[in-house]
Amino acid sequence: MKSKITYSRFAIVLTAIVSGALLIGCIATVKEEATFFTLLALLILLFVATLFFGPAYIKADSDSIVMGSLLRGKRLPMRNVASVELFQPTMGAIRICASGGFLGYWGIFREGDIGRYYGFYGKASDCFLVRMKNGDKYVLGCDNPSAMVDYIKSQIG
Repeated sequence: MKSKITYSRFAIVLTAIVSGALLIGCIATVKEEATFFTLLALLILLFVATLFFGPAYIKADSDSIVMGSLLRGKRLPMRNVASVELFQPTMGAIRICASGGFLGYWGIFREGDIGRYYGFYGKASDCFLVRMKNGDKYVLGCDNPSAMVDYIKSQIG
């Protein structure tokens, strides 16, 4: 089962504002080499990181759950999944090393009720929580979270 990830309006607007500001900064500082190349490097770094870590899709089969980006997919072996349930992260989650809306929500977060987790979603309303047997937690999101949760539950028994 595969489901794409749709970004929230906030994530889309934030991505446009940050990208636009960096692009305008590059254009405005084209004659100041050090500033220009610093802003250009930051813009390139953000988009390259997003290609490898930004949420694009969630895929599940009998062997694993795949958190897919445009250039990379991280696998969670199905045999290591302890439980899965629908979950809605709050906007009060602390970003430890994460993107809080720039091209989605991805990275390591901390939230009061579940502790530290890896987030990989586009909208908080489309999420589910995967608890691994080793204690790791993943908050994943996709366009059809209920069906994905049901499918994963059927695979873990």
